[in-house]
Amino acid sequence: MKIVPLLLAAILFAGPALAGYRDLKRELETYAPPVILHVPELPLAAVPKGDDDFQSAVQTLQRMRERWEAAIHDPAAAAEHGGTLPTSGGAAIDDGKARGMRQKMLTPEIVQTLIRARSPAVKAAEARFKAALEGFDQVAGLEEILRQYSAFTEGVMPGVGPMVGMQTVRTTFPFPGVMALKGQVVEKNVAARKETLDLVYRDNLAQAFTVYWDLVYTHQAQRITREMRDRLNHLESVATTRYGAGKTSYQDVVKIRMRRERLVDQLATLSGMRTNQETALLSLFDLAPGSVVASPSIHTPRLDLPKLEPLYALALEKRQELRRLRARVGRMERMIEMGETMDQPPFTQNAALFTDEAILQVGSSAMKPSFGTTVAPARGKGVPANAWFGSRKAYLRETRRNLEALRRELADAEARTRMMVRSGWFDVDRALRERRLYKDRLQPLAETALEVSTREYASGSVAFADVIGAYNAWLETRLAGERRNSDLGIARAELARRIGAPLPRWNE
Repeated sequence: MKIVPLLLAAILFAGPALAGYRDLKRELETYAPPVILHVPELPLAAVPKGDDDFQSAVQTLQRMRERWEAAIHDPAAAAEHGGTLPTSGGAAIDDGKARGMRQKMLTPEIVQTLIRARSPAVKAAEARFKAALEGFDQVAGLEEILRQYSAFTEGVMPGVGPMVGMQTVRTTFPFPGVMALKGQVVEKNVAARKETLDLVYRDNLAQAFTVYWDLVYTHQAQRITREMRDRLNHLESVATTRYGAGKTSYQDVVKIRMRRERLVDQLATLSGMRTNQETALLSLFDLAPGSVVASPSIHTPRLDLPKLEPLYALALEKRQELRRLRARVGRMERMIEMGETMDQPPFTQNAALFTDEAILQVGSSAMKPSFGTTVAPARGKGVPANAWFGSRKAYLRETRRNLEALRRELADAEARTRMMVRSGWFDVDRALRERRLYKDRLQPLAETALEVSTREYASGSVAFADVIGAYNAWLETRLAGERRNSDLGIARAELARRIGAPLPRWNE
């Protein structure tokens, strides 16, 4: 009988309890967090996929490599990268074809082709440049290894959102991304190697042009000396005739023969100099010594004097040493950016920040907690969980100091470049003035004096000392004129080397 009252009491109290549960359930279902805590959710279509981003980055690296590879073979691509290295001439690669080119008249164009195609120093620099291109594949390969390792450890359960594997934030960079930064570092290194290649080609070409113009002078000096010897033979016949007629002493004949013997020895010296210069060219062309070298084309260098002011801007833009320093500065800047991004907490978009690895998060068999439950005394708020935090800070400070020093070095190189351009332009100006002096004014006078003195000596109007003086002046003036002509070509080649680009014309 006591059971009935208890049932009636339970029924009476169950009604309000059930009503309260329904209200609590309704309240939970309709609950909305405050506006300040509301984070808008991104649509699934707007979330980028890791594979697509990685493949896009790999394709970007591949395009960068292809552009730099084209800089060796495509003149348009080389101009895009600011280089002055021409494409290698296939006609001068093997010894047979190179020998055929040298059997023609040796011109500056042939010298340039042979230096580009056969110079061992240029080939070595080109090999180092191609080796630097492998850095692009190394970046892609390293990232692929990291992605494969992440795939093996994938299985984190963030507890919210779609159940997909998340990459650890310790190996990703939000802006612009670790792979992009690594690619930029490699590109700056490749740019520095390309400038080194252009620099080696530029210096070897300037050296070859110097030897070429010295060879031009030697050929001209041999021709002028032989002509002087023939003139002395004619003068000796005149002196012998006058001596037979009793109109002069035998001393005149002896002095002429002595002068002629000195010319014979001078011709032997010029022949040895010519052999040395030809051997120097053969070494630059990587050809066996003793090979026949064609005679250089006897022509006049460009006689226009470029304006000085535009040369400063051209040298600051084109000089390979400056461009290489700028590439090194850019590479170090990106290395510092990588270090700072790895050292400081990155930006997030409320994504899961757990490491991408399989763990048991809850229960008695949990391997480790899902998130940090304690804070070490050595850590503070916002400090990244990185054991090398302190040493990386010191490394960044050192790198920043090195970057500052490199920028100062670049400023010093720019100042020295302006000084070198000014002195090189002065050498061209002086060589041009001296060439005009000897070629246009002194040589015609020496030629006239020689002809007049020879006729007057034959007629007995002038002394022998005046005649031999006129002959010596003619020889010295002719040799000096040819020397100044070659000096002008050498000065122009040296100024182009200091600028790092061909010289513009005076009206360019």
